Amino acid sequence: MAHILLVDDEKNYRIILTRLLEAAGHRVSAVENPFAALELLQREDVALILSDLRMPKMDGMEFFQAVREQHEQLPFIILTAFATVETALQAIKSGAFDYLTKPFKNEEILVVVEKALDYSRLRTENDLLRRQLELGAGRELLGSSPAIRALLDHIARVGPAPTSILICGESGTGKELVARALHRASARRQGALISVNCAVFSETLLESELFGHERGAFTGATERKRGLLEMADGGTLFLDEIGEMSLGLQPKLLRLLQEKRFRRVGGNAEIACDARIVAATNRNLQEMIAAGSFREDLYYRLNVVTLTLPPLRERAEDIALLALHFLTFYARKLGRPVQGIAAETLQLLQRYDWPGNVRELQNIIERGVLFSRAAELLPEDLPLSLRETDSGGGASPWQTADFSRSLPERLEEIEADLVRQAMVKARGVQAAAARLLGISRSNLQYKLKKFGLMES
Repeated sequence: MAHILLVDDEKNYRIILTRLLEAAGHRVSAVENPFAALELLQREDVALILSDLRMPKMDGMEFFQAVREQHEQLPFIILTAFATVETALQAIKSGAFDYLTKPFKNEEILVVVEKALDYSRLRTENDLLRRQLELGAGRELLGSSPAIRALLDHIARVGPAPTSILICGESGTGKELVARALHRASARRQGALISVNCAVFSETLLESELFGHERGAFTGATERKRGLLEMADGGTLFLDEIGEMSLGLQPKLLRLLQEKRFRRVGGNAEIACDARIVAATNRNLQEMIAAGSFREDLYYRLNVVTLTLPPLRERAEDIALLALHFLTFYARKLGRPVQGIAAETLQLLQRYDWPGNVRELQNIIERGVLFSRAAELLPEDLPLSLRETDSGGGASPWQTADFSRSLPERLEEIEADLVRQAMVKARGVQAAAARLLGISRSNLQYKLKKFGLMES
């Protein structure tokens, strides 16, 4: 069912078209002039506009231009008499979807309306897909260790429920993969899975991203924007790094969880939202509650069910399976001949402490495949820092004289090793790791991405 706005100053046409479209299963708002239509558009979302061309005070072309200023992508169908077809064609050149000449056949109207709605749905789906592709994909939740088998069992049990879920684990353990698995296991699998990293945005921008905003809500808000919550309605909203959400925004998320309703920024209308909330964090929220930086009531609303991801160092038996999966993926993607992993290479991978967890393993395998010239991944295909260190201790990159590489390469490996060690010492908390290194958090995030240590 779509919400269609019908604008025509002729009462008979409004009655006939309303009955026709409602019989086809749509919701219709019929008004007699563009001024009433523009007022309605300020209060409600519509999927399609059907508008007469000749109307007093404001004609269909003026109305179309006014709509375009605020809702550029909204499909617009013009209803016109034969004598004004040329004007209707000009509107199509300006972006109108189509036109229909009066009198028209019912079947013709329904066909054009369905085409316009299909176009609108396709554009929305493409926008969602583009958002998700920008966040990164290409990994699987793989493993045969007891910890992973227990996790998969828990996902199967709680996935079908509408309950809010909190996913805990170090950076790089695959918290977004768990969110995807929960979405696929739910009755909402046909709906959208929308992901947002709370650490990426300022409080103001995150509020606008989540809740949307009305035109004029703030400087630069030139048109109404639907938020991620509206896009996730009937699906799942994944809030990554929830511990980074500001105290000012937390009450608004709490209200959403309690009442399943929210307001856009700058708006007064209550909008219902049936999105399942899945949150994730690599921080200790209970410590944050004690420190006054996270609301206790929000924590208990999110923490109905907690799923904890073990770090990769605690499930060494999964390393071979994951490494082979990534090797197969990147060999195909990069067109490289490597087909397997040498025994000594696998031993190095299993001895390493993996402070960056699965994401770091993925990055190292991708790099190894890129440099490999043999049928198997060899130790020399791995970074020097991994070959010279293991979980039981050993030489750091700067403690071994190796002149096979240039000074810039060696310095980059030393820097990567220091970043890894800082993240381990800080237990994955970026702010603490940045303080240890004496750099800003934004600089640390740049380096984590550069060295493949940041969870996507």
